[in-house]
Amino acid sequence: MVIGTSPSLPGPAGAAARARDLHDRPDAHLGAPAVLVAPYPPGSGRAARREALRPVYEAVAAELGEPTLYGGSAVGPSVRWHTGPHVVLLAGGPQGATLSVHTASDLHGREYTAVESGSVGWRPEDPHGFDALPYLWLLHRGPGHDWPAFRWDGHHTAASWEHLESSLELLLESWMEQLPVQVPGDWASFVVGCARDWPRHLRVGYSQGRGQLSLMVDHRTTADVPGLEETMRERGWQVRDGGWWRAVFPDDDPAAARSAARLLVADVRGRGSVRPDELVAWELTVNDHGRLWLPGIGMPVN
Repeated sequence: MVIGTSPSLPGPAGAAARARDLHDRPDAHLGAPAVLVAPYPPGSGRAARREALRPVYEAVAAELGEPTLYGGSAVGPSVRWHTGPHVVLLAGGPQGATLSVHTASDLHGREYTAVESGSVGWRPEDPHGFDALPYLWLLHRGPGHDWPAFRWDGHHTAASWEHLESSLELLLESWMEQLPVQVPGDWASFVVGCARDWPRHLRVGYSQGRGQLSLMVDHRTTADVPGLEETMRERGWQVRDGGWWRAVFPDDDPAAARSAARLLVADVRGRGSVRPDELVAWELTVNDHGRLWLPGIGMPVN
C-alpha cells in the first residue's frame, strides 16, 4: 500500500532483522517506503516466485512468529502480523515482496476504500479489477474470539462470466504460489452450487501433497443419457469415477489455474446458470484449520 520501495535487503537474515525492527519500533518507520526483501527474477513464473519468497518468509516467521493473517493477492503475499495498533505487512508487488509497517486503522481504511471505490468492475464492459484487490484470500488461525478487526471480508460478485474466469484464475494461482510457502503441506478447497441445478455441486481443491488443482462434480443423480459423456468432455472434464466427474491440473502446468477456472465456468453455464450471482460458494477451508475468507472468489459466499 506504500508507493515506492527502497533498495532490497541482503537475504533472509536482513529481512528478519527488518521485520523485528518494524515490529518493535513501528513509530520510527510509519510512512516510510516499503522495503523490497524478496526480489522476483525478471519474467519469473509461479514456481520461481514461490522459491524466491520461501526463505524470506521462513526467516520472518521464525523471527516474529506465525502471522495473525496469512493471505495472498494477485501479485504475491499479503501476510500480516498485528501488534495491537500496528500491522507489519509482507506484501507482493511488481518487483517482489516487500516489508512495511502501518497503523492498523489507516491500513484498513486504505484497503476498504480500494475495494469499495470501484476497483472491481461493476459492469461487464469494465476491467474485472480483481487484480487490484489488496488480498484475494485471508486465513486466520488464532483463537476464534481473536479475529482481527482490521480486514475487509466481503465478497465481490463478478459482473460477467469473463470476469468470473479471471477472478477464479487469480485466486487459484495465488493458492498455488502462496500456500506452499505460508502453510506447507496444507490443502485448500471450496464447494460451488448453482441455483438452476440445485443441489448438485462442484468441489474445487488444491493439494500440495499431490501437486495439483482438482475439480470434481457430483453426477450421482444424473440420468446417463446419450451424448452425456461427450458433453462433459467438451466442457473439460477428464475422468468419470463412479458418480463423479473429475479433472486435475498439475502444479507444474503454467496454465493450471486458468484451465481450472474455465472448466468451472463452462460447467455451471452448461447447467443453465445465466449470471455469476446465481452461484454460491461454501465450505471454504484450508486443512479444516482456521477461518478462510475469499474476497476474490467472484461469487456469493454462504
